[in-house]
Amino acid sequence: MIARPVHDQGLRLAARTASSASVDWQALSGGRLIEALSRDLGEPSDRLSYLLLSVLERRVPLATKVVDFTRQWRIEGLAAPLTAEYARLSRSLPRRVRPLVIVSGVVVDVTDTSRSRFTTGIQRVARETVTRWTRSAEVTLAAWDPTGRTLHGLTDDETGRVLLAGAGSVAPVPSGAVLVPFDATFVLPEITVAAARTASLRSVVRFGSARSGAIGFDCIPVTTSETSGPGMPGAFSEYLAMLSLTDVVAPISSAAFTEYSGWASMLPGAGLTPPRIETVGLPSQVGSVDDATVARVRAQLGLGDTPVVLSVGSHEPRKNHLNLLVAAELNWRRGHEFTLVLVGGNAWGDGEFQAMVATLRRKGRPVSMLSGVDDDVVWSLYRSARFTVFCSVNEGFGLPVVESLVSGVPVITSDFGSMRELGEGHGALVVDPHDPSAMSDAMERLLTDDALHAELVALSDSLPRPSWDDYAERLWQLVAAPAPAAPAPAESSAPAEAS
Repeated sequence: MIARPVHDQGLRLAARTASSASVDWQALSGGRLIEALSRDLGEPSDRLSYLLLSVLERRVPLATKVVDFTRQWRIEGLAAPLTAEYARLSRSLPRRVRPLVIVSGVVVDVTDTSRSRFTTGIQRVARETVTRWTRSAEVTLAAWDPTGRTLHGLTDDETGRVLLAGAGSVAPVPSGAVLVPFDATFVLPEITVAAARTASLRSVVRFGSARSGAIGFDCIPVTTSETSGPGMPGAFSEYLAMLSLTDVVAPISSAAFTEYSGWASMLPGAGLTPPRIETVGLPSQVGSVDDATVARVRAQLGLGDTPVVLSVGSHEPRKNHLNLLVAAELNWRRGHEFTLVLVGGNAWGDGEFQAMVATLRRKGRPVSMLSGVDDDVVWSLYRSARFTVFCSVNEGFGLPVVESLVSGVPVITSDFGSMRELGEGHGALVVDPHDPSAMSDAMERLLTDDALHAELVALSDSLPRPSWDDYAERLWQLVAAPAPAAPAPAESSAPAEAS
C-alpha cells in the first residue's frame, strides 16, 4: 500500500489544511490554497470532488454530494463551493482524525466478517480467501464504522476475527486514521445490505477506486424474496445497484453465474455498462481432525453410539429446517434411532423452528443444537455423521454439501440449482425440499440401507477437489491483480501519403 495525502502540491495542501487542528481557512481561501488547487487540479471532475470532500469531511462523501459539488465548481469556480463546504464543516470536524488517502494497492472491505463471532458461508469464504491473500500480497483490511460512512483500519481484535492461522501480514494503518480509497483497487468479499454502508460503497467504487471487484454469492433476495427477511429485497436491490458500478463480479457457482448474468443483462437498458461476470467456483475442501479429537467431541456432546444425522447452516426459513424436523419426526415414529445435530445460528425468523425443536425435545426426541462452535467441532461432526441433510430452497453454492462429500459422508440435498450441480453423481441423494415425505424417505434409506450408503460414500471420491489456495489465487487474478497494460500500437511500415 502507498498511502499519502495526494498526488500533487495542491492536493497535498488541501489534505494538510483539512488535517490541521487550527487553520485560518478564511485567509487561505482567498490566497495560496485556492490558487494552488485551481492551478494544479485543472478541470473539475467528480473524482477530484470526491477526493476533496473526503479529505475535508474525514469520511466518504455520498455520490449525490460529489456530483453537486462538481456542478457548482463548474459554474462558480472552486473557491465558492470549497469555502462554503469548509465553513459548514469547520465546527463539527473531528480535530484528531487524519485522512489517509490510499493511492495504490488493494483495499479489502471486511466489515461484517471483522465483527462476527459466527462463521456463515459468506464469512468462511472471506476468511479463507483474505488469509491467503495476505501471504503473497500487501492488502489493507478495512471496515466501516457503525454509521457506515467512515472507513478505518481494523483493530487487533477485528483482524483476529478475519485472519485464520498461517496468515501473512497486512498493511499497517495508523490508529484513528480515516481511510480514503483513491486510485487503489477495492474488493468486497462479502455482501452489504446496510443502507449507509451501501451508499458509501457506491461512492467509493464510482469515484474512488482505480478498479473494483466483488464476490457474487447469490441473488436470493430477488429470486426467492419470500424467504428473505423484512426489508431485505429492497436493501439487496441497493446492493446490486452498487455492484453495477464495479468492474468485475465473481459468482461462486454456475447457478450463481446464471443469476448474476441475468441481472447484468438488464443494465444496458438503463444506459449502464455491466460489470464483467466470471465464475470462480468455491473449493471442495474440509479441515482435518484426528481420531482423538473426534472421540472427544462425541463424548462432550453425549452422542454415544447412535447414528448422527447432521445439518449445518443457520436456521433462517430459506434453510428449510422446519421440513427437516418433520422428516426426522416421521423417522423417529417409524422406530429409527438417531441423533439429529443442528449446527448454526445468526438466524432471523426462526421462531416457529425453535418452537418445534422445543416440542420434539419434550417428546424425548434427541435433537442437539450448537452455535458458535470451533471448526474442530464442525469437522469432527462431519466425520461422526452417518449422513448430512442440506435441503435449502435456494443457495448460491452450499458449502455444507461439498464439506460433507469431501468428508466421505453422503448428503441429502435439493434437486435443483447449485446443490444438485454439486451433489448429484458425487454421493448425494437429491429430493424435492418442499416435500418433507420425500426427505423422510431419503433419510430412512440412508439409515437402513448399508449397501446404498457404501455406494454413495464411494461416489464421493469422484467430487473434484480444488483447494482454497486455488480459489484464492483465481479470485485474486480476476478481481485484485493489476490489469495488464494495453500493448502499444504497432508502428505502421507503410509510407505516409503525400499531402
